[in-house]
Amino acid sequence: MTKNEIELTAEERALLAKINFNPSPSDREEHGYWNTVGGASLGLMKSLIARNAIPEVRTEYFSNPDFNVRGRSRSRAEIFESHGTRGEAIFRHPNFLKYLHYFLYGPDLPTHVLQAFRQRIADIGFVTSSDISPLGAFARQLTRTNRLDASDPAEEFFKLALECGLELHEAKSIRNSVKAVR
Repeated sequence: MTKNEIELTAEERALLAKINFNPSPSDREEHGYWNTVGGASLGLMKSLIARNAIPEVRTEYFSNPDFNVRGRSRSRAEIFESHGTRGEAIFRHPNFLKYLHYFLYGPDLPTHVLQAFRQRIADIGFVTSSDISPLGAFARQLTRTNRLDASDPAEEFFKLALECGLELHEAKSIRNSVKAVR
């Protein structure tokens, strides 16, 4: 378990074992595949919610419209609802898996990148507005030197900045800095 991961019960680990976050095309076409994965995802979420195991910043990322930079004043949960998926059905939806992955494991960045960014913030101590530009430059440097090929490294740095305790506007600034990487 890494610093990002949340601790799971034995029952939750058994549900997680049924979930493949990167299914092959043949898996996706297999009869009953999404029912199995969706049921496991729903059961896992019910358990995590019941014991309040998901860090608050991660649930805010999903449920707070302010945390959805591209959401046009809608949270990620509200976007599911606008497409007709409501309540617990959201947790069964195939597109929810990326959020479940984040809830469980945190930002999708290499461990050494996570550690380097966290260490930089720890070295600063109390982050002020004058620290944001250099932190953004550091995040861009980490993105370039590590040739991050995640689907959206800027969004992952946004999540990481939030998890490191930066204010929302500061995290958005870090995100925008990484977005500028060419």
